[in-house]
Amino acid sequence: MDGILNGKETDTQEIRRWIENHMPDIVKDLTRICRIRSVAEVDAAEDLPYGKGCREVLEEMLHIGEENGFAVRNYDNYVGKICYNSQENKDSIGIWAHLDVVEEGRDWNYEPYVPVVKDGYFIARGCQDNKSSAIMGLYVLKYMKEHNIRLSHDLELYLGTCEEQGMYDLDYYVKHYDCPTLSLVPDSGFPVCCGERGSFNGELVSRQECGEELLAAVCDNKLYMIPDKAGITLKYSDALWEKCGNLDAALTVRREGEGIHITARGISSHSSNPGAGQNALTILADVLCGQKLISEEKRKLFSLILEINKDHTGKALDVFWEDGLSGPVNMVATQLRIQDGHLVIGFSSQYPVTCTGFPFEERAKEAASMRGFDLKVTRLSKANYFDPEHAVAKTLTGLCQELLENEDGPFVMSGGTYARKLPNAFAFGTGMKLPAPPAGLFAPGHGDYHQPDESIALARIQKALEIYICGILRIDGLDIRP
Repeated sequence: MDGILNGKETDTQEIRRWIENHMPDIVKDLTRICRIRSVAEVDAAEDLPYGKGCREVLEEMLHIGEENGFAVRNYDNYVGKICYNSQENKDSIGIWAHLDVVEEGRDWNYEPYVPVVKDGYFIARGCQDNKSSAIMGLYVLKYMKEHNIRLSHDLELYLGTCEEQGMYDLDYYVKHYDCPTLSLVPDSGFPVCCGERGSFNGELVSRQECGEELLAAVCDNKLYMIPDKAGITLKYSDALWEKCGNLDAALTVRREGEGIHITARGISSHSSNPGAGQNALTILADVLCGQKLISEEKRKLFSLILEINKDHTGKALDVFWEDGLSGPVNMVATQLRIQDGHLVIGFSSQYPVTCTGFPFEERAKEAASMRGFDLKVTRLSKANYFDPEHAVAKTLTGLCQELLENEDGPFVMSGGTYARKLPNAFAFGTGMKLPAPPAGLFAPGHGDYHQPDESIALARIQKALEIYICGILRIDGLDIRP
């Protein structure tokens, strides 16, 4: 890697020294934007499309860009842009990050919006997903500027504000403004994410009313998170109370007036990787059915949760599909409530990138009907695929193999990024294999993205910035068009 990159005399040792010297400023700038609670509010005012927090963090990030001498633009408070070159060449490379975050949730051991650095980890809500990528992108531009590198393409950093709540910011931007010729999205792992599965999400509504037996049900985490807490309130009886006295210690039971409230605890993770957590909703349904705490007709309803969550491949709703590139469907039930007297189960699923034209809605509706449920589809979006043989993808894959010293190739993931909304785009970084955090730094189910005590290793930021700087220099001489 040392030597000539796209005709520019730049070696990795010099890049690493520059990054190391700038790490205090990187931490300072990341702290500035992580102090802002930027949870998108999709029903906010017209001039504040996603609320005050999202506008504030966008303005702060654009201000940081101006402080570093870059031209910036605010696209109606939906998306921002920081530019290097700004010659408006025909072809441009865009780096896309998002500044909105998921809600902080419960059980933090650190303050979610008071960033700290401890044992080499930066800790704050949104620092990993995805504010560190925004700062990393800024310092890619800053490296080019400080070294007066003349690129063949414009280089632009884009900043979204509603990625976590449906990517409506990108829907607006793509409709009203031009997109870069090539877009890289640092919101996955390295190397090249050549495919993102499609999404099929829905709600299963029981035709049978819950009646007096089920008084309340609550599992209200975000759809794409494995829940760490799920609860139900059953009508009190002496026999039921006696049964509840023998439940596993992992469940808590208390009497509330005429009801018995049962709470199950699990470990949160992203729904695209359900095996990384422990689904509290599964634990609750397993106890209700296995211990016969509810009637047989109600057990038939809750058994659907178990069928979905103990298989995860969509067979419970007759939508199984797999391919060699992506693997099988990934489906998980993550939400539960009682609405208008009916049980409502919320699920999300991701399907393989080659699965086109599959009748998800029709087959799932029929399967749900046979189990006593009506299906309401809440999302059915297409998969995203980028040819791993494209010169840009091959170049960046080879670069990662060199700098990360592994043989990892292009991959498909279950999560979704801005790449699915943009032309000629793919996710690229910043995740990588690193040693585990020091023992005791984070409690189980803490420290990762979307979890309490969200964090990112400073070593990851450094290496990702190195890869991006080298990567831009390498692909700048290529034909970046589709």
